[in-house]
Amino acid sequence: MPLCPFASVRLLARPKPPSPLQPTQIIVHTANATLPAVDVRFRRPGSRGWSHFGVSASGKITQWLDTSTPADSAYRANLRSDGTGAVSITTEGHVSEPWTDAQLDALIRLHWWLMRTHPAIAHRACRTPADPGLAHHTLLGSPGPWTPIPKSCPGPRRIAQWEDSLLPRVLAPYGISVSDMRPRHERAEEIVRGLLSVPIASPSAPAAEEALPTPSSDEPSGTPSEQRPLAADPASPPQAQDSAAVQPRQHHPVREALLDFFLPDSAPHGPKPSPPPEEY
Repeated sequence: MPLCPFASVRLLARPKPPSPLQPTQIIVHTANATLPAVDVRFRRPGSRGWSHFGVSASGKITQWLDTSTPADSAYRANLRSDGTGAVSITTEGHVSEPWTDAQLDALIRLHWWLMRTHPAIAHRACRTPADPGLAHHTLLGSPGPWTPIPKSCPGPRRIAQWEDSLLPRVLAPYGISVSDMRPRHERAEEIVRGLLSVPIASPSAPAAEEALPTPSSDEPSGTPSEQRPLAADPASPPQAQDSAAVQPRQHHPVREALLDFFLPDSAPHGPKPSPPPEEY
């Protein structure tokens, strides 16, 4: 029975599944209520939507289910036919509010403990509904594989915090840098289109540069295939682009993006820092 050593354990009376849950994912939610109110709701007869953990605004962690018992807040990720599923963490507050600093710190600490306790949880953002890794409730859509109804959980401001703070900080001790938070399946079409359609010359180059230079009368004429294109000056800085046309979070060169998409575990990361210290 995996119980978190730094959580307040208040186990719910829930029937055990035929076989224990094998956690491969962590999914973060927002309660739209205070944590005491959530605790009362979870204990009502016939209640649904329970999570494994709750994190208060002050950073206090409550555990309602041991992590071998499925939760009821992530739809198809609660328990899959192969016995895998998600550990669900609900957070105090509303979808219109950001997480507090104490909540973020507690969430990160809890992620580290879960990733050590359940090594099948991959050190990356989930890419598909059953892909091992880390996620928030609507990462793959709403409605989607983890919610049957439209919702914004955990909320726009918390999603931004998940992308910009929680996920990078959780992965940093493992030597993993996050440059694009979107799941890789969402980037597949973008990467392939880029390979097929982007010319070698910069798409932002002026139209005048696309025309081949006309040879002067004292230069030998030649066919277009015999004329060599002008090489770009390697010392010149990159051309500024119109800010309205710049797509957010597009930091990968094509080769790096392909390796990251098709072979996410093959690219060397160099020496990795020590993982987070053990919790007792």
